[in-house]
Amino acid sequence: MAFYFSEKEGDKLMSKINLRDVSSRAKQWDHPIKGLFKYVESMKANGCDIFKLPKKDRESYCVSIVTLALMNETKEDWWMNMPKIDPPDGLIMTLKEEKPSSYMGHLREVEIVEHRNKPEEIFETIRDKMVENQYEPNTILVCLVLVKAISVYDFKSLSLELAKVKSTIKHVFVVFTGVLMTDNISTKDQLQNSYTMVQLLPILTHETLDLKPHLDDFTERYNKGKESRIIEDDSIYFGTSNKNAIRVM
Repeated sequence: MAFYFSEKEGDKLMSKINLRDVSSRAKQWDHPIKGLFKYVESMKANGCDIFKLPKKDRESYCVSIVTLALMNETKEDWWMNMPKIDPPDGLIMTLKEEKPSSYMGHLREVEIVEHRNKPEEIFETIRDKMVENQYEPNTILVCLVLVKAISVYDFKSLSLELAKVKSTIKHVFVVFTGVLMTDNISTKDQLQNSYTMVQLLPILTHETLDLKPHLDDFTERYNKGKESRIIEDDSIYFGTSNKNAIRVM
């Protein structure tokens, strides 16, 4: 089942905005694999202990998984940006061609909460974040599960309980490394390279992705100099850190 985003409350343009407005939020939008590369580098520098990573690196890791899950499910390009000042913790965006050569951005702000405690305490972790602030209507809340041991979660019951919480947050997700017990993963390699995003509100659904195809996709884009999007006012460019590639429109 596809992830669900309801119509925006208030100004509907917040979820479908013109390029000039997207540019005012962030000019450079990156392929989510870039965020995972940064995570790997940070892990190496911190003894492979995710709890020692700077908070912003863990948040980038989380937003990368969210963006990849959306790419995997929608089969469309999604891009991410990590603002230097929060809120929000992250931004995700896809571009849609409304008419020939005319694009609109579909943007969501991402708020992140980390769950490090026992599985049965995840409700409190998410609930407390849901009621912490008044959030913008286009905000999604993502819980990054950082429990090292194999854990069992009852996401159906969790979804039902969270539906009772009064909050301006209407879209809640959980992300983690690995798969649901119901997923059919045939090899150890697939298991080690899998990530899962579960939508808890307003519906219950999930997406499990294999990282390898997305790594291949990034490599192909990087070789062509197209692994980022640069938005300047009403213009869109491809951006790259590949010095051998040429910047093209």
